[in-house]
Amino acid sequence: MSNFRRAFLLLPLFSLMCSASAAGLLGTRASFFNSAFCRQYACGEPYRSGQNWMYRLNTGDTAFIRRENNDAQGRIELMAVFINEDSFHADVDRRTFADLQRTAIGQVAFTGRIEPCYGASGVRELVSYPAPNARSVLCMREGRQTAVALLADLNATTSTAPGSSPAPTVAGARVKLNQWQFTGCRSERGVTSYLPLGLGAACTLQVQGNFNGQRVLSASFEYELEYPVGGVLAKFRVEGRDTYSAAGGGNVKLTPQGKTLSFTLPINVRARADRRYVRLGVIGTLVFADGTSKRVYETLNIQ
Repeated sequence: MSNFRRAFLLLPLFSLMCSASAAGLLGTRASFFNSAFCRQYACGEPYRSGQNWMYRLNTGDTAFIRRENNDAQGRIELMAVFINEDSFHADVDRRTFADLQRTAIGQVAFTGRIEPCYGASGVRELVSYPAPNARSVLCMREGRQTAVALLADLNATTSTAPGSSPAPTVAGARVKLNQWQFTGCRSERGVTSYLPLGLGAACTLQVQGNFNGQRVLSASFEYELEYPVGGVLAKFRVEGRDTYSAAGGGNVKLTPQGKTLSFTLPINVRARADRRYVRLGVIGTLVFADGTSKRVYETLNIQ
């Protein structure tokens, strides 16, 4: 059982500040053993090692649950299925993971093939922010086993992830974000569709939606840098954040125009001799006047 524990100790742990209330067990204190998933797959009695709980399934695979601490009532921060590489049955694997996703977040966020995960090394992210209570769907390989997993975002309460249902606002109106994208970066190279490495740039993120008269009170933007390691992309979270405030004082410029919000972000990624950055992930949280909080995630290629 040591492989299970080592595997997910390699995954990043995120700060645990508030309880999640989205559909599904991920981020809650609920019992996994009493879930519909365990009834369907006849979960065996759990093997416990600290904050990790493992359940043998009637498919021969193993369900893995990690809570935020050693307390049996601690919030669930990770849910996974371990698949033994000696006996692959791709259809069963996909179906089992789809059922785990329904149990974790109330929907199937990743419907693609998981076979590319079988021989992969390191951690591979499949979907970012599939639900308000989930930070990512990912897979990794440890020894002769592959794991497909959902990682909780325990910081999320009112924030809405891309593609999820919008939160209600006053008088029944809704703030709804439809799409978002980077339109370009201005630097010494002129205006480019990518982020120039080693140069300070002003990059514009456009957010389109129906704001129903609600202005943005504040916005914050955090960053993740991606770089290749052993044939897969690794990433780490950059310290600090850029901010906008309607009251002034932030370093982000906001230009509202009808159903479009244009945020100009000051970004500078320095070149390193030991690491080749290829992409920047931008995580934005927008807070509107009625208290609604929305989250966006977009990437920029780095050249």
